[in-house]
Parts: sequence; C-alpha cells; structure tokens
Amino acid sequence: MRYLSAALFFLCFATGALAAEAGTVPTNISAAKMEYNADKQTVVFSDSVHVKRPDFELWSDKLTVHLDRSQKGGAAPASDDVEGMKAGRIDKIVALGHVRMKSEDKEGTCGKATYYAAKDLFVMEDNPVLRQKDNVIRGITISHYMKSGRSEVARPNATFSAPDHTNGGNPLSPDKKEKP
Repeated sequence: MRYLSAALFFLCFATGALAAEAGTVPTNISAAKMEYNADKQTVVFSDSVHVKRPDFELWSDKLTVHLDRSQKGGAAPASDDVEGMKAGRIDKIVALGHVRMKSEDKEGTCGKATYYAAKDLFVMEDNPVLRQKDNVIRGITISHYMKSGRSEVARPNATFSAPDHTNGGNPLSPDKKEKP
C-alpha cells in the first residue's frame, strides 16, 4: 500500500503540480468499499470516493488502481508485502463517474480521469472541463504531461477573462474615430 499512497495523487491539472516525487505526501482515501484483487492486480475504491492531499482533492464514484509487477523494479520487495499480497508498482489509476477535482483555485470535472504512471500522463475524458476563476476550457479530451507541463486539448472550446475596454479603452472599437 506504500506505493498506492505515494502515487496518489496524480490528478493535478495543468498547473505543474506533480504527483508525489521523492518524498511522500499524506494521502487520505475514503470510500464505502475497497477491494484488492491479487490476481487482477487492482485496488478498487467504490461508492463516494474522496481522495484528500494537502494540495489536492478528488471525488468520484469509483477509483481503480491498476498494478503491474512487470514494470521496471518488479514487484514490491518482500519487506513491503502486506500479508503476502506482493502488489506490483502502479501502472495506471482510473477515476470513473462524476469525477471532480480541486486544487487551490482550480477545479475540474469529467466522467473519466486516467493517470498513466510510465508516461506521467494525466487524461480527462467524457466531457472534461477545467476552471480557474472565470477561465474555462472544454474539449473531447484534455491531456497533461506532468513532468514537462505540456497540455493538449482535443477540439478545445475556451473562455478566458480579458480586460473590459467598453468605456473607451478599446482602440479597435468601430465607434472610435481616428484623429487626423
């Protein structure tokens, strides 16, 4: 479970905030139910999932952590085993259903959010929306490469706050007369 809490979390938006790096960050996950499946290498939190870190919160109907023993480094060493579970390293984390995220003054919603550990890539799907104050971006998918800070939005629709130039401040206004 140490790897689970070290990788959670993952869901930060296009802000440059990264998943837990060298150190650990206290992460609390609450849900009505949790199930670990050694054969499938999954940990599933379901029903009213809430992930809370000092810098980030996430809510969803379901959160599935997919583990992969074959990743570089292999399975967790025996000293990290919890009653012989031999959980692998995190491959990906998927939040499903009414996904809502909050970090400082930024909020995001979508139907599905996936973090791919090997690529350090976070993808929002199913009507993704990111908001920061009056700024809003929507698209088919919103992808954020955590290490590089690069984001891609498929078919974006963005609304940004801009200065109000309605009282004579807009030099391109058609009612402005050019002075000779």
